[in-house]
Amino acid sequence: MSHHDLDYTGQRLQLVGSRIVEPSECGSGHRVMPMRHQHHHHHQRASSRESEDVPISKEQSRDSPEFFKNEAATNFELFYDLWFVANLNVFTGIHDISNLAQFNSFIGYMVLLWTTWLLTTLYDVRFTADSVWERCCKAIHLGVMIGFAEIGTNFDPNDQIVSVFRTMSLFLAVSRFILALQYGMVLFQIRKYADGKRPMAFTAVLHLVAAAIYLGVSFRYDMGRTSRVFLVWYIGGVIEMALHLSFSQLSHVLTFLGTHLGERLNLLTLVILGEGCIILAKSITLVVKDTFVKDVNFTMWSPEIIGLVTASTALIYIVFQLYFDWMHDEHSMSKRYQVWWTSLHLPFHIALTLLLEGANQCIVWTRVTESATEAVEKVVKAAQDVIADDPTSQKVSDSIKDVIEPFLEKYEPIDPLEAWESVRHLLANIASIPDSFWEDPDESTKEEFNADTTELLNTMVNAVYNAFEIAPPEDDKPTDQPEYFQSETAMSISRRFILIYIYLFACAGIVLLMMTIMHVISKRKGWTPFNIFRTVICIAVSIVLALLTIIASNEDAVFRDEHYTSFIGSVWMLPTITLCYFGVLILTHIPHPSGWCMGHLKRGTYKEVEAPRDTRESHVLTGMAKGNHHIADYEDRRTGYTSANNGVQSPPLAGYVERRNELPRHERRQLRDSHDRRRSSGARNTTEYRASH
Repeated sequence: MSHHDLDYTGQRLQLVGSRIVEPSECGSGHRVMPMRHQHHHHHQRASSRESEDVPISKEQSRDSPEFFKNEAATNFELFYDLWFVANLNVFTGIHDISNLAQFNSFIGYMVLLWTTWLLTTLYDVRFTADSVWERCCKAIHLGVMIGFAEIGTNFDPNDQIVSVFRTMSLFLAVSRFILALQYGMVLFQIRKYADGKRPMAFTAVLHLVAAAIYLGVSFRYDMGRTSRVFLVWYIGGVIEMALHLSFSQLSHVLTFLGTHLGERLNLLTLVILGEGCIILAKSITLVVKDTFVKDVNFTMWSPEIIGLVTASTALIYIVFQLYFDWMHDEHSMSKRYQVWWTSLHLPFHIALTLLLEGANQCIVWTRVTESATEAVEKVVKAAQDVIADDPTSQKVSDSIKDVIEPFLEKYEPIDPLEAWESVRHLLANIASIPDSFWEDPDESTKEEFNADTTELLNTMVNAVYNAFEIAPPEDDKPTDQPEYFQSETAMSISRRFILIYIYLFACAGIVLLMMTIMHVISKRKGWTPFNIFRTVICIAVSIVLALLTIIASNEDAVFRDEHYTSFIGSVWMLPTITLCYFGVLILTHIPHPSGWCMGHLKRGTYKEVEAPRDTRESHVLTGMAKGNHHIADYEDRRTGYTSANNGVQSPPLAGYVERRNELPRHERRQLRDSHDRRRSSGARNTTEYRASH
């Protein structure tokens, strides 16, 4: 019985783990140390490299440390992502974006959460190795995520709770301090190497300085005083991210080449899309409760609601397809492009979250409008029927009462006791109006009746807001206009809806633009005129979507319901975005024309090259049935990235690299054009000779 059989767990847990590739005993290379608890899809591959010798020069062995690169996220990394999901779900569910201040605080919280997640992930994808030390550090990082969940419920920079903001600053300080300790441990492990210690020390000091700053910020919050020092969190998080990514380009030790950073960002995108699905499900639940539970007639959904639910579902699905269809292998990118690709995910993820939130708000607001309009029309119809047939004040009051009381039993007001007391008082006021008023109304009594009716209608509308978990607008005031206030109900909704419209279309444009830019960065080859044309169309669509926000620039015109603002609040807002994205998806998958728009790729440029027989046999023996990889090997050497098949490298075709380096590109092009001209001239002379004979 071996020692491994005596272990109670599947793998023996070390006190301190390391990803450093240690020198082999024979001294001819480096031995890759085994990794613990890898993702189940790649565990076998990692274990197979346990005793693999990787040839490496003696000088590099002495001067520069090498680190094992995981090919997929570990179970602990995926478990950490779950806490990001929980925080995002709690914050989006509680934080209602109803004004510009709340919109700014939403973005600020996302920046703090995302940068904290990224900085932890940057360490995990390069240096984390399962051990007691790493598990203790991970437990503290999870505690920081718990702190985000606690703070997110009361995160409002304009109405600061001192204990909440002080705790947030302390959690940020703890997160950076633990990262400094983790990088310090890696620095201690590479102390015997000449290279890599300085950039590792800079990274550890960077997090230590950030922890000290956040700790100092926590003492700036005092009771009864609102401080703007919280801006240091946003600026500090972005600067940390920028410096950290910049360091990765300057040192081989800190590079992300060969890591699974791209997979982690892809998984986070899936997390955010999943959050959009959760928000959509909640919106559908609210609509179902309002339509089937509170309506005794079991009225079916309106065509507008069905169309909006379909458009929202399709939008999530199309964004998912575009993102992953446009993402090429991040390992083919150079260090600089990989840093830019990673950085662009911050605005992309924030805009994507707001886009999905705004898309589902369209469904809720449409149903709110329908319910509020239906309630107002019932009151108007009841009053008109009584007034048209021998009206008395008591009959008018009773007719309105028969509509309002059943309605408020279905839609509970925000403050039920106060609302019911107000309703009874207003109905009594209407009943006390002299009956002669209905035959010969005077202005003073008419104003009193209009004011009472306004209060009743606002009570019903606020009850609808509460049913859909929307706080009633704080700036709504009763009006003295004689209408039955259908327009006032629509205006109160549009006042809040203007902001939703603005960030919905702005984020729709930003999301599409960010995906297009990341696609351009990751796709390094094949940029023919047709593919460039497709990219230009995608950018143009994103700009047009963002520019549609100009319609809402004049708030007074929206309130006056001018013709050019009729698009705001219409049911075509969300379908317009979905149709634009669907058009981009169709354009993406149109087959590339084979005979035109190929740029400099002319017919006959690529020819079939038969590899030597011994090369094919060697590939069969090594299990490489995918063909010659000489171009990939050349790109790996150019970017400094070593692929997963470290021990097997296909031999280059004869003279491939040498012929590329013999002549500059423009001279090779001149020789090729000269050869084409001679060939065409020879063919023309042959034709003339045959014609003359």
